[in-house]
Amino acid sequence: MSKSTGNFMTIDQCLDKFGADATRIALADAGDSLDDANFDGTVANSSILKLYQLEQWIKTNVPAEGFDFGSVDMGSLTGWDKIVLNECKRHSKEAKENYSRMRIKLVVRQFNEFTALKESYAIATQGKTNPAVM
Repeated sequence: MSKSTGNFMTIDQCLDKFGADATRIALADAGDSLDDANFDGTVANSSILKLYQLEQWIKTNVPAEGFDFGSVDMGSLTGWDKIVLNECKRHSKEAKENYSRMRIKLVVRQFNEFTALKESYAIATQGKTNPAVM
C-alpha cells in the first residue's frame, strides 16, 4: 500500500474494515525489520478466517467446565499424540525466542504453524483427538 498508488489506508480504516486482531496480525506480518512494511489486505482477510475457525473449534472441542490434566494417563498417548506434543513444545520454544528478539513476523508464522498442526492432527486421527493434547 502506498499513497502514490492510491491504496493507502489509515489505522482507523483498517480497524473498521478488518477488526483489531486481524489488523494486528497483518501489521505484524507486514514486517519487523528495517525494510518498508507492506500491509496486505489478503493477510488480514485470511487472519479473520483463521481466527474465526479457531474460535469455532474451541467452542466445539474445549469443555466449558475445563479439563483435569492431572487425570490424563500419559502412558495411553498414541504416536500422533506424542508427535503433536513434541511439535507444540518446539513451536512454543521458537515463538518465545522470537518474541524475546522482537521478530514479530516469525511469531505470526508460529501462529500459522500451530493452526496447521491442529488441523493435521485432527486429520491424522480422523477427528479423534486427545483433549489433553489439544
